[in-house]
Amino acid sequence: MDVPPPSPSGKPSPRIVIDLDNTLTIDASSDDYRDKAPNFAVIAKLREYRALGFAIVIFSARNMRSFDGQIGRINLHTLPVVLDWLDRHDVPHDEVIMGKPWCGPGGFLVDDKAIRPDEFARLSYQEILALVGDTDPGNGAA
Repeated sequence: MDVPPPSPSGKPSPRIVIDLDNTLTIDASSDDYRDKAPNFAVIAKLREYRALGFAIVIFSARNMRSFDGQIGRINLHTLPVVLDWLDRHDVPHDEVIMGKPWCGPGGFLVDDKAIRPDEFARLSYQEILALVGDTDPGNGAA
C-alpha cells in the first residue's frame, strides 16, 4: 500500500497504530485466524482516516505465545496469513509489525494514546484527541 505523502508543512502524516485481533477481527467468530470475521465498523472508520491522509500501522501480538516470542518464526508462519486476511477484507495499511508483547491471561496494555475499538469506531477525531489528552496534534509530541 502507498504511504500518504507528508503534509504541506513537510511533517510526516499522522499515524494510527491499530491492533489486529479482536480489533480489526472479531475474535469469537472462528478459531482459525484465516476465517476470523472482520470488524466492519472499525475497518470503515480506518478507511475514513486513510482518506484524510493518515498512515496506518497494524501492530499485532498474534502467535507471540505460540511461537514463544520468536519474531522470525512469527514473520515466516503468521505474517503471510495476516497479509492475506488484510487483503481479502480490503483493510488499508502501510506497515504490519508483528511482535507486540502479549499481555497474557489477566494482563492488559497501558498507553497514554490508547482507545478501545468501539471508541475508535464511534468517536470523531476531535473527540479522540480530547480523550487521549492531545490538545495540539501538530506539536509532534510522542
